Formats: sequence, structure tokens, C-alpha cells
Amino acid sequence: MRATAFLSSLLLPAVLLAQAPSLGDRVKADRPAVEKLMAELNYPEAMARAGTLLPATKPTFNKTDNQTLVQSVSSNLDLAAAYRLNAEAADSAGAWEKALEYAKAAQSLAVESHEGVKEPFGQTVAYYKQIGARAKQVLEENDAHIKELKGKSVLDPGERQELDLVGGVEKDIPESAKWVEFFQTYLDVTKRESTAYDAIVKVMEDKLKGEADQIAEYKAGKGEKNKWVEAVVSTPAYLEAQGDKAGRARWLYRLATIDPDNKKVQHQLDIVNGKAATTPAKPAKKGKKG
Repeated sequence: MRATAFLSSLLLPAVLLAQAPSLGDRVKADRPAVEKLMAELNYPEAMARAGTLLPATKPTFNKTDNQTLVQSVSSNLDLAAAYRLNAEAADSAGAWEKALEYAKAAQSLAVESHEGVKEPFGQTVAYYKQIGARAKQVLEENDAHIKELKGKSVLDPGERQELDLVGGVEKDIPESAKWVEFFQTYLDVTKRESTAYDAIVKVMEDKLKGEADQIAEYKAGKGEKNKWVEAVVSTPAYLEAQGDKAGRARWLYRLATIDPDNKKVQHQLDIVNGKAATTPAKPAKKGKKG
């Protein structure tokens, strides 16, 4: 379950529920369309579609009070989910640098969320735990007297007031437990999400480093990217090593990102996308002259 969807399933103040569809809702609604484009090998189109989800500016993380913190966490994690989708699409389209940028942005948002609520929500959880514990203590210490009051069929005004106070203390126990769960869930989810993007960041960093090493080691091209692209795309074994059609498409889109003017790369992409024949058509045989 998506983190923000899980958080929103908790009891939120009415003001937080009465909102237009969130970015998280839009990401959830658009993800199938982006994934469909990727499944069809339309990686650039998938990247463009995912990009429409990203806002022009990052929302401010508002630490004014618990309500603004809840809103800020939800906004951050929604935006992190949008960046994750963009990272996936950019990776497929060969835009590895952008994919790493998006993954790091998601990582930063998730870390900011946990760091932002760790102290205040930790204190709030401790506060409500204390209220619940104190309420239980009061009830236990006055158990005999409370039973006596509840056993009377007629109460004088003072006793009625006492019993009303007891009712308030009894309500404190489930009420405080509810808020302990609410704020503890935010602490748990934000802690989990704070490391959720580490693996994506590492994968993209490793891919870029591995590629850079290959280019640097290509002595015939003296480390020049375009010469390396020309060399690998001209060697069929490299393309065959990419596995299935999707793997070949991803690899070719990466080469096209490095050297967008390389005609051999574009031709191979046309073949993968069914826009060109695998082998050039043989010229028609000329008839013998009479």
C-alpha cells in the first residue's frame, strides 16, 4: 500500500479530508498509463507523461503545528511518489542523469518528512501515552469509590459531578490511544520511507559510473562518448547482449541520449519499434539484355 494512502486511511481532521484530489491520487491514476507506454516501449512518451505530474515548485515543509506537519508529510510523500515514477520512466528512456536527479529528489523529500516529524511527533506520542497512563492510574486508585457511585440509584449533585468527571477520565484512555496510534504511524511510515529511495539512487549511480568507466577505457576513442557510442552500436554482440526487445530498446535509448545524432542508433531504434526492416531490402535483379 502506498505510504500516503495508508496515512490518509487514519482518522484525519475534517479540514484535511475536504480537499481536491491530491498529487498522490493523480500519481496513482496516471501510473497505469505510464506503465502501459513503457510496456509498449514508448519510453520517451512515458517520460513525458510522467513529467506532467511534477509541480513547478516544491511545496514548503510547514512546521507550524501538528496539522501543518501532517499536510507537509502527505505533500512530500506524494511528490516523492511522483519523482519515483519519473525516475522509472527516465531510466527506461535512457535519461539516466534525470533518473538519478528524480531519485535523489524523492529521497530528499522522504528524509525531510521523517526529520521534520521525528521530534515533534515523538513528543506528541509521549504526551498522549502519559495522558492514557494517568487516566488508568486515576481509575485504578479510585476503583472502589467509582463502583460505589455507579451502584447508587440516586446521586446528589456532588456525586453526579464526580461521576461525570469519571466519565471524562474513562474517555481519555481510548482517545489518547487513538492519537498515539495516529502520530506513531506517521513516525513509522516516514522512517520507512526515509530509506525507501536509497536503492534506486544507488542503482542509477552505479549505472552511470559503470558507463563512464567503459567510455574512459575505450582507448580507440580516447574517452570520447560519441566515438564509444559509434563503436558499440556497430558491434552486433553488444545489442544481442541486451536480451529481449525491451532490453535492447532501453539500451538504444540510452545511446541516443548520449549521441542523439548517431544515425546507426536511430536506425536500430527504428528496427526495434517496427519502423524499419531488420536488413536492407535486396535490390531487384536486372533482366538480361536481349
